[in-house]
Amino acid sequence: MDLKSNHSAPVLTDPPPVNKSRFGLRSSLLPYSPPGSAFSSGLLLTVPRKKTGVLDDVRSTCWLDAMKSSSPTHKKITNGFNTEPASTDTDVTYRTWLLKYPSALKSFEQIMDYAKGKRIALFLDYDGTLSPIVDNPDRAFMSNSMRAAVRNVAKVFPTAIISGRSRDKVYKFVGLTELYYAGSHGMDIMGPVRHSISDGHQDCIRSTDKQGKEVNLFQPASEFLPMIHEVFRSLVRCTHEIEGAEVENNKFCVSVHYRNVDEKHWKTIAQLVDDILKDYPRLRVTHGRKVLEVRPVIDWDKGKAVEFLLESLGLSNSDDVLPIYVGDDRTDEDAFKVLRDGKRGYGILVSSVPKESNAFYSLRDPSEVMEFLKSLVM
Repeated sequence: MDLKSNHSAPVLTDPPPVNKSRFGLRSSLLPYSPPGSAFSSGLLLTVPRKKTGVLDDVRSTCWLDAMKSSSPTHKKITNGFNTEPASTDTDVTYRTWLLKYPSALKSFEQIMDYAKGKRIALFLDYDGTLSPIVDNPDRAFMSNSMRAAVRNVAKVFPTAIISGRSRDKVYKFVGLTELYYAGSHGMDIMGPVRHSISDGHQDCIRSTDKQGKEVNLFQPASEFLPMIHEVFRSLVRCTHEIEGAEVENNKFCVSVHYRNVDEKHWKTIAQLVDDILKDYPRLRVTHGRKVLEVRPVIDWDKGKAVEFLLESLGLSNSDDVLPIYVGDDRTDEDAFKVLRDGKRGYGILVSSVPKESNAFYSLRDPSEVMEFLKSLVM
């Protein structure tokens, strides 16, 4: 395992582009421009949406089922991490589930044996992985000890955070310049510039970070920004009377949080979101942990963000690279699937409840994530 690292990550912010011409710019970020990677019809998906004003019974049931299945029982938070006393039945079920998704801590030596002679690249989700899931999404702070663990691992391995939050927001939570950041489920990436590469990429803007360092900003959904802002304002307006509902603007997606909403009003929230989106066929809804995510209909997700960052770092198509992705949410499954299908690395699911996943291993909660990170650099 190669423990040497000479990478450095840019400070997060949206800097002014060095070149004002977005589409005429030749980027040096990628070794090549993958077919269909430019923001074009190749990235667009078609999602038919019924233009009715009321959710029909079938769709209503599907929405509610998805909202409930993505909303595990609320857990008590102690010392910054989720904890809950497990019943005997729950404990047995979880231990059985661990046979399929072994603990990454108990399997650590096995993982390290496979990593011998390879360069590890680490990808991390934020909410529920580095910080606990909390009632107020604006207070999802990571602990100082977790921040130190992430900083230490980033000194050794290329490390990126890929979050559904806006890139600026997740940087404010983390506050580390040693990392790479991808916000809005990978639709807003600030990465390194590779000067040896001459191929252009339509969706990259050459920029400078807060420290004056040259970076590439990749935003494949930039043309959706006006639409996202319109939907955000509409959702804020129509949900303001629902107690506990919170609408968050994550730049290239909008998050409608219903964690603090009485379950009897969940159908109302689903109805309001559906009513607004019927006029926006180029937007779609995905489900997270007690949150509805309104996102552009493009062929881009966290899995593609992982591939993009690996290429950016010059680590793709190499047998001596081991990508590891740690995440807890449904949206992380796209990244797990990329690593599993390509037999390239390991996905690690953070969950205290059994559920199906494309991950290879598991960790129970953020405290175990921190222990895993510490073990990587011991």
